[in-house]
Amino acid sequence: MGYFTPPGYMINHMLNLPFGSDVVVISDSQYKEMQQKQAELEITSLQKRLDAYESSAERLRETISSLQKEHGLLPKASDE
Repeated sequence: MGYFTPPGYMINHMLNLPFGSDVVVISDSQYKEMQQKQAELEITSLQKRLDAYESSAERLRETISSLQKEHGLLPKASDE
């Protein structure tokens, strides 16, 4: 392509792209199986994130407790 590009070049080029020609037909059972596998992957990913958040929260609780003990900032026990 040189310095001068004909005005219709991009239109002609875009008309040759395979929009929608890559259609794959699968059965309902295959589609359901694909959806289940995708859901399982998503659940696994979410569970890993949840585990990481819970682990972080526990470490934060331990750090807070340690700082409270170290600096005498434990909540006072009520006389009930």
